[in-house]
Amino acid sequence: MNLTPQETERLEYLLGKSKFNIPTKKEESELRYLITKEQPSAENSSIDELIKLGLVLVGLYFLAKTISEK
Repeated sequence: MNLTPQETERLEYLLGKSKFNIPTKKEESELRYLITKEQPSAENSSIDELIKLGLVLVGLYFLAKTISEK
Protein backbone atom coordinates (compact mmCIF):
# COMPACT_ATOMS: atom_id res chain seq x y z
CA MET A 1 0.00 0.00 0.00
CA ASN A 2 1.43 3.33 -1.11
CA LEU A 3 -0.40 5.86 1.06
CA THR A 4 1.00 6.97 4.40
CA PRO A 5 -1.30 6.89 7.44
CA GLN A 6 -1.63 10.68 7.22
CA GLU A 7 -2.58 10.48 3.54
CA THR A 8 -5.12 7.78 4.31
CA GLU A 9 -6.68 9.98 7.00
CA ARG A 10 -6.80 12.90 4.58
CA LEU A 11 -8.41 10.69 1.94
CA GLU A 12 -11.04 9.59 4.47
CA TYR A 13 -11.72 13.21 5.38
CA LEU A 14 -12.07 14.35 1.77
CA LEU A 15 -14.36 11.43 0.93
CA GLY A 16 -16.54 12.15 3.95
CA LYS A 17 -16.72 15.82 3.05
CA SER A 18 -17.61 14.99 -0.55
CA LYS A 19 -20.63 13.07 0.72
CA PHE A 20 -22.22 16.38 1.75
CA ASN A 21 -20.61 18.94 -0.57
CA ILE A 22 -19.24 19.01 -4.08
CA PRO A 23 -15.44 19.04 -3.73
CA THR A 24 -13.67 22.28 -4.63
CA LYS A 25 -11.12 22.16 -7.45
CA LYS A 26 -8.34 22.04 -4.84
CA GLU A 27 -10.01 19.16 -2.98
CA GLU A 28 -10.66 17.34 -6.26
CA SER A 29 -6.98 17.71 -7.19
CA GLU A 30 -5.95 16.38 -3.80
CA LEU A 31 -8.35 13.43 -4.09
CA ARG A 32 -7.02 12.69 -7.57
CA TYR A 33 -3.42 12.83 -6.30
CA LEU A 34 -4.08 10.51 -3.35
CA ILE A 35 -6.10 8.00 -5.33
CA THR A 36 -3.74 7.90 -8.32
CA LYS A 37 -0.81 7.42 -5.95
CA GLU A 38 -2.38 4.08 -5.08
CA GLN A 39 -4.09 3.41 -8.42
CA PRO A 40 -2.32 5.22 -11.31
CA SER A 41 -4.88 4.06 -13.88
CA ALA A 42 -7.51 6.32 -12.24
CA GLU A 43 -5.74 9.48 -13.45
CA ASN A 44 -8.40 10.39 -16.02
CA SER A 45 -11.44 9.20 -14.05
CA SER A 46 -14.44 11.39 -13.31
CA ILE A 47 -14.90 12.74 -9.80
CA ASP A 48 -17.71 10.23 -9.16
CA GLU A 49 -15.44 7.35 -10.18
CA LEU A 50 -12.64 8.76 -8.02
CA ILE A 51 -14.92 8.89 -5.00
CA LYS A 52 -16.07 5.30 -5.52
CA LEU A 53 -12.50 4.10 -5.94
CA GLY A 54 -11.42 6.14 -2.93
CA LEU A 55 -14.06 4.46 -0.78
CA VAL A 56 -12.80 1.05 -1.89
CA LEU A 57 -9.21 2.04 -1.09
CA VAL A 58 -10.13 3.30 2.38
CA GLY A 59 -11.97 0.03 3.00
CA LEU A 60 -8.92 -1.96 1.95
CA TYR A 61 -6.66 0.11 4.20
CA PHE A 62 -9.05 -0.42 7.10
CA LEU A 63 -9.09 -4.19 6.51
CA ALA A 64 -5.30 -4.33 6.23
CA LYS A 65 -4.93 -2.37 9.48
CA THR A 66 -7.42 -4.61 11.27
CA ILE A 67 -5.73 -7.78 10.08
CA SER A 68 -2.28 -6.55 11.02
CA GLU A 69 -3.45 -5.76 14.55
CA LYS A 70 -4.55 -9.35 15.19
